[in-house]
Formats: sequence, structure tokens, C-alpha cells
Amino acid sequence: MLFADDQPALADGHAARLPDSYTTETAYDGQEALEAIDEDVDVAVLDRRMPKLTGDAVLERIQDGDYDCRVVMLTGVEPSEDIVEMGFDAYLVKPVDGDELRETVADLLDPSPPDNDVLDALGDPKTRHCLHVLARGEYSARELADVTDYSLTTIYRRLNALQQAGLVDAHETLNPDGDHYKRYAAAVASVEVAIDRGISVEMEPHGEGTA
Repeated sequence: MLFADDQPALADGHAARLPDSYTTETAYDGQEALEAIDEDVDVAVLDRRMPKLTGDAVLERIQDGDYDCRVVMLTGVEPSEDIVEMGFDAYLVKPVDGDELRETVADLLDPSPPDNDVLDALGDPKTRHCLHVLARGEYSARELADVTDYSLTTIYRRLNALQQAGLVDAHETLNPDGDHYKRYAAAVASVEVAIDRGISVEMEPHGEGTA
């Protein structure tokens, strides 16, 4: 585990929040972070704004290089459309809660089976609400935030969960200024959970089995 932040107290503090079973190291600027990443680093937690190399630049180098490393991006503000297009595995908004940090790292190191992704997503009321809205039509993340009255941070987390579970599709489109952004819609018409022989999940895509 690598924690990179130009505020040493934050980087050290994040590392100290993980159980002793994790091997952690810290870096205090982007160049140090890039030099620290090797085959032993499974997850890198990067602050976006660091000297020498930004977190964005370190992420690009990781993506361009031969690194098998998951990336968590730390942001100090509510995320915007450009942030979620960057291709990281997760993001957290400062100040970071210790439980949230541990849960995020654990999920990246030990991802849930597909059925569990569906059950986890549907077990959250806010995620269910987002899916219910998206079943009515396509929305951008900002439009979905306006309809549900959730923050953009909450919306992006729920959209990530829904996409990982295969419950929501996204496609890119252009706004009037020519900028790319994503629109989201429900990918399924129904979800059936069977418990007679263990727990299994069957999803019916839109357009199948409907009159």
C-alpha cells in the first residue's frame, strides 16, 4: 500500500489507519510516489494536488506503464465530470474517514463476486433510489444529483456501484460546447434473487421478456 500526499501528516495518518496486516509506505510528492510504485504495490492512494508530479500525472504514468496497481484518488472538493473520466479505481473526498478508507482498500484487494455486487448495491437505499430514477430514462450525474437531492460525491459512488453490478449502462455524448460527458440509464428491467440453492441473482435486460 502506498500513500502519497504533500502533507506528510496526512500521508502518515492514512497509513496508520490500516491494520498491521497491511504493508504500507508513504511518499510526499508525485515524483516520490512514482519512484515508489513497483510490483509490490497493490494499491496507491494519491492526492490530486502534489508538487513535482500531480496525482493526475502519476495516475497517467501508472496507466501507461506496466503496473498492476489499483489507484484511489483523493480530492479536496466535490468531484466533477472530468474527475470520474480519469480511470482510477476509487476516489475519496477529504477529510477521509478511517472506516471508509479501510473499506475502500479492502474492496479493491478482495472484490466481491458478481452476485454480491448486485446484492450490495440493492441493499443501499440511496443506490436503489438512483436505480429507480434511472429506470425512467437517461440522466447525467449532475441531473441525477438534482433529481435525487444527493451530492455529486454520493451520486458518483452509487453510479460506480451500479455499473460494477451491471445494473446501469453509461454512454458518452457531447454537450453544446463540444465537451464529452456521460449519461446513465438502467440496464435491467428486473432483478430476481433465488435462495433455494444458495443465493443466486438473475437479471432481465431491458427489451427482453416484455410485451
